[in-house]
Amino acid sequence: MALLWENLATQLDRVRATTTAPLSSTSTSSTAVADDPSDRRRRLETALEAIKDSGNAMMIESLKAAIEGRQANLNLPELPDGIAKF
Repeated sequence: MALLWENLATQLDRVRATTTAPLSSTSTSSTAVADDPSDRRRRLETALEAIKDSGNAMMIESLKAAIEGRQANLNLPELPDGIAKF
């Protein structure tokens, strides 16, 4: 399970990256943004397709929220009372 979260975190870091890449000299523009919104959405949808059968509701909700541009609604379980002692 930890490997799934690490993989998702890596993919989301790539999605969030906002670097610019120079175009070839034949282009009319001098630079292009590598992370345009349509490309980001496509990558998020691809990630969602890849994990939709995993059964991990939190991961699926996180990706859906990112695609829709909203905060994820994660209903995390309550921590047991004993954990507060530490």
